[in-house]
Amino acid sequence: MEKTLKDLKIDPNAEKINLGANFQNKKNKPLRDQKIKKRNKNIIYKEQKEIQQIQDLHFGDKPNYIYIKGKSFNPPKSLGNILKIGISGFIILILINMVSVYYTGKKLEKNISAQAYEGYMFLLDAGKQATKIQFDDALSTFDKALSNFSEAEENLWFISTDKTFYADESNINNAAKALLTGGKYFAVSGKYFLEAMEEFNKIPLYFVSKNKNKTSNSVSITDTIQSGLEKTNLAIEEISLAADKITNIDEKSLPVEIRARTAFAKKKVAEVSDLLNATAKHFPAILKLLGNKKPHRYLILLQNNNEIRPSGGFIGSYVIMDINEGYIEKLEVKDVYDIDGAYKGVIEPPEEIKLFTPNWRFRDSNYSSDFSISGNKAKWFLQEEGGETVDTVIAINQGLLRDMLEITGPIQVGNFGKLNSENYNLLLSYIIEGKIWGADDPKHILKVFVPAFKEAILKEENISKVASKLYRAIQQKHILMYSSDEEIQDLFETFGISGKAYENSEDEDYLSVINISVGWNKSDQFIEENITHDTYVDKNGGLTDEITIKRTHLWNDNIYKRWKKILNEYGFYEIQDSLIDILGRGNNKVLTRIYVPAGSILLESNGSDIQTKYDSELKKTYFFLTTETMSQKKSEIKIKYRLPFELGLNETPDTYKLIIEKQPGSRGSIFTKTLHLSEEVEIMSVYPEEALTEDDSNVTFATNLVYDKYFSSALFSSKHFFQFIQR
Repeated sequence: MEKTLKDLKIDPNAEKINLGANFQNKKNKPLRDQKIKKRNKNIIYKEQKEIQQIQDLHFGDKPNYIYIKGKSFNPPKSLGNILKIGISGFIILILINMVSVYYTGKKLEKNISAQAYEGYMFLLDAGKQATKIQFDDALSTFDKALSNFSEAEENLWFISTDKTFYADESNINNAAKALLTGGKYFAVSGKYFLEAMEEFNKIPLYFVSKNKNKTSNSVSITDTIQSGLEKTNLAIEEISLAADKITNIDEKSLPVEIRARTAFAKKKVAEVSDLLNATAKHFPAILKLLGNKKPHRYLILLQNNNEIRPSGGFIGSYVIMDINEGYIEKLEVKDVYDIDGAYKGVIEPPEEIKLFTPNWRFRDSNYSSDFSISGNKAKWFLQEEGGETVDTVIAINQGLLRDMLEITGPIQVGNFGKLNSENYNLLLSYIIEGKIWGADDPKHILKVFVPAFKEAILKEENISKVASKLYRAIQQKHILMYSSDEEIQDLFETFGISGKAYENSEDEDYLSVINISVGWNKSDQFIEENITHDTYVDKNGGLTDEITIKRTHLWNDNIYKRWKKILNEYGFYEIQDSLIDILGRGNNKVLTRIYVPAGSILLESNGSDIQTKYDSELKKTYFFLTTETMSQKKSEIKIKYRLPFELGLNETPDTYKLIIEKQPGSRGSIFTKTLHLSEEVEIMSVYPEEALTEDDSNVTFATNLVYDKYFSSALFSSKHFFQFIQR
């Protein structure tokens, strides 16, 4: 049975990548999708039947794999979280309907049930309207839900005075009151939180207006956040009241048919309460970033990922930006060589940096792929070399500029001409590297371009498009942020912007390929990288990995012809050969770190210069080597190593887990994962669903590595399987 790959996320900036993969079942039948039956103690028969693939494969406690996006808690990224409140209200109302069968008086029972159901419908409708940003409609619907809950609550008066059998069961009485009152608090909480979200939704508009018009009468952004925070705190108070009512219900003494639902309602109330509290927790950090009580100073590293470095790209320029009460008061573009050249001190570089410079400088500060390390080091270097003291560091890769220019359209740069998404990379590199505007200030063009770009991008009609581009850039690690302020750094980590390396557990496989350009050219834009990761599982659960990295230099004469045409349009008719090499034709030379689990042991390699090292900051083993890829040629790395852990297949089924982290700034590598199993090892299921079973012993997963990835497979030993299922 043929199966195609469905999860290939292609980076629009990497059209040259063509996976061209079409894995097929070699025996023309579904494999591994078989249920094992025991006929006798000596023979195992297989019944042809598809198994249900599960989304997260574990045995025992379920690990948390939200690390790819940030911390385990992701605060609301849209108003869709109101829907969670609505769904939680639904749980409460279902409970009300279950309790109502104990009420005397069929008419009153029907009335309360109808009111409860209508209250649920109003809550759910309010949530749906909130996701569509229909603020007025959603607020009105929350009011209707509150009215229904209040009316249903008032109709419970008879229970307190009725001396029937049902009234004597005080747990039923208390549960009914608690559930109705809790539903009312939910409605009020949802209303307040929606009002808060309406305030927060205005922030981008206010920011653009304030920084474009430069008027002192503009609405205060920080005041808007404060107003939203007040509404959120009111929502928290109401949800806390709901929690007090519902969590005090003793579900063990309730009828069996509502016991489990009551426990589930408690859980939902706790989840919504945690959501609101965590949201409010980060507001102080947001206020600091906007310069609420004092100006907040940013160091923005402009990284050129055509010359790849561990945290994205080579730092050629940087920006100092001050924000005060939401207004950009200062925006200065500076050449990194100016501050590096003026510093006369000697800073001893790490061992690997010594391979290309004897004296460590600010421009090489992003030496670690973990930006909480590199960002802190960049901040230290700037101050050490006599620059400004900054609060927050942001790394932005040059490739993001293409996305922004697609939004703004061509931008006039002084008397030079217009830069657009198609020509900016060549023209900026040519002018800077060729020192066209003078050797004393080769990056003067950036000082002219940045203010013009700011003026073009800060328009109200661009807000949603910019937000979409920025979100994708964050997901693909083209934007990273660091702050020494713990509240702000916690915010960055929660939203997955910190660029902090994943800390894998002792039973997880891990891979991250980090390249460091040392060829003094911008050839990385023409490198296509293919990474294959093969894992061999023996009958006892032992694990051996093999990695092959193929790099292809895609420079060709057609690229030169296109460059020449663009440069001619701007009056540049001659291009020196040495400049062509710098701009990308030159040989691509990189130092490569292949990060693997700590304690992995190198078994084989195709090169004599591969070293095994340990990164004490990341707590990972890595294999280190130098790779050079000639123009229009290929290079290949092969290594084999044993993992420091085994799968426990002799006792129970176990799960093989692999985390793959992409390099910040990388445009995406073609990644292929294959799991090879010995004859006695069987597959229960695989994640992601797009992973393919090729034959009786192989599972393959292929993707374009523009995002971090996770792969897992639940495995068992057929030799010990019956012992497991008989327990």
